[in-house]
Amino acid sequence: MNTVPTLESVRRKVSRRLLPPLFLMFVLSFLDRTNVALVKPHLAADVGIDAAAYGLGAGVFFVGYAVLGVPSNLALHRVGARRWLAGLMFVWGLLSCAMALVNSPTSFYTLRFLLGAAEAGFFPGVILYITYWFPAADRGKATGMFQSAVAISSIIGNPLGGYLIGLHGLAGLDGWKWMFLLEGAPTVLLAIAVPWLLTDRPEQASWLTGEEKTLLTDRIAADRPDPSLRSPRRARAVIGDSRVLRLMFVYFAIQISVYGVTFWLPALVGRIDGLGDVGIGFVSALPWVFALLGVVILPWYSDRTGDRRGPLRIALVMTVAGLLGGVLLPPVPAVAALCVAAFGFLGAQPVFWTVPPTILAGIQIAATIPLISGFGNLGGFVGPYVMGAVESGTGSGAGGLYVIAAIAAAGAVVATGFHWVGQTTRTPAERTEDDAHRALR
Repeated sequence: MNTVPTLESVRRKVSRRLLPPLFLMFVLSFLDRTNVALVKPHLAADVGIDAAAYGLGAGVFFVGYAVLGVPSNLALHRVGARRWLAGLMFVWGLLSCAMALVNSPTSFYTLRFLLGAAEAGFFPGVILYITYWFPAADRGKATGMFQSAVAISSIIGNPLGGYLIGLHGLAGLDGWKWMFLLEGAPTVLLAIAVPWLLTDRPEQASWLTGEEKTLLTDRIAADRPDPSLRSPRRARAVIGDSRVLRLMFVYFAIQISVYGVTFWLPALVGRIDGLGDVGIGFVSALPWVFALLGVVILPWYSDRTGDRRGPLRIALVMTVAGLLGGVLLPPVPAVAALCVAAFGFLGAQPVFWTVPPTILAGIQIAATIPLISGFGNLGGFVGPYVMGAVESGTGSGAGGLYVIAAIAAAGAVVATGFHWVGQTTRTPAERTEDDAHRALR
């Protein structure tokens, strides 16, 4: 006797098939973009890259990321996710390995810019890809599982990088060169397997039955926004659409908070008495453990209730409160406050990414997602610059965190005005009812 598939059973099958490779790809992506932080003193000693040159090189990644995100996503929409994502991953893996060849500030700037350009299409491409495979009511959890890779990467990145740098002298190579080579190589190898691990669209999935394909594609089609709510098609009009502009600002506020905590945390943890190197490593990982909880709990709650605005506001308020606590409190409770901020800013992101598909569709969403992502990720350039500039002017990095907290607070206010974002098109109760009706057919 054949069992009639339900939307929940199809969702579980899709999640098991697609989310693990996407998660692993993002872990490698985040490692390949952030591992440069571990070799700052080695670049200064071996290559002559001083603090100013390092800061520019670290930030220029986000310039390449912002510039090429839109054309990359349009290409993905046209040629298919599995081939395009595999190609991007292969290129950025090679570029990550090539960082071992840095021998001057110019080569450092060039490789960081190219790395950002290669990675530009990956994150927005996966956010777009999730809209192909998951109904609106399930996208928060799916995006949260994908974005939990940021927390996992941040937790394992420092110990792994430190171990690889410890290979200094092996085969006559410096340890920092081994780190780039051995963290870039798995990216290249996984890229070769991606075309077999991913499937472009549900209708092309040989691992779904005909009934499962129909059930999933019908549900996703029903979730497409009303044409009267969509943004205009012309690029100039899309950029000028107030809803898109607000989304861009809120995502920028979230991202600048991420890099504010990343920038402030080492200095804060270093002020705690009695911590050795191992203790500092463990304490520095704590906010990312809480970030992992946020990226699981908030999207789950958002999907369960169908509410997007509420959890997003909660996340941003927690971010602001945590940032302020990180400045105002003594070191130990300040770290706890940054744990609250991390819970908020990482938990906010998968909830945030459920919003654009409620007003965009087709080529519009393919172009607008990387526009939002690229602008938001400029927070990776602006955040460290603001922190450094304020510290240079005042002698303390705390003032910079006040500025970032103010931007996050403004993001919370703007998110409160998302009156056009409400319930998902299908609540869990409605999903259960529809599945029951199908089972009776």
